[in-house]
Amino acid sequence: MDKIENYREAIQQILTKYSQYKPSYGEVEVERIFDIERDHYQLISVGWNNQKRVYGCMMHLDIKNGKIWIQQNTTEVDIARDLVEMGVPKQDIVIGFHTPKIRQLTDFAVG
Repeated sequence: MDKIENYREAIQQILTKYSQYKPSYGEVEVERIFDIERDHYQLISVGWNNQKRVYGCMMHLDIKNGKIWIQQNTTEVDIARDLVEMGVPKQDIVIGFHTPKIRQLTDFAVG
């Protein structure tokens, strides 16, 4: 299996794992969105908590230029650590929600 296929599989495994955890409040579903053709992957929450609408992206990862970009992570989960444990080199992981200046101070790719 080539590198990009491995990255797709790793991302899907991570998001599938975390989609099993349901919020402890309200009637909220966690949905996985996998766009394998364009390499966009998301975990979103959809539903209601009492009379308040719940909708938002919890995790968003892309594969761009041979690297995994963590675009959003509103959870306490360390997705980058999970990816490294699955064999993805740090130089192929971009913490996209950090500014390029901050990315330079990490062990991960700048872009």
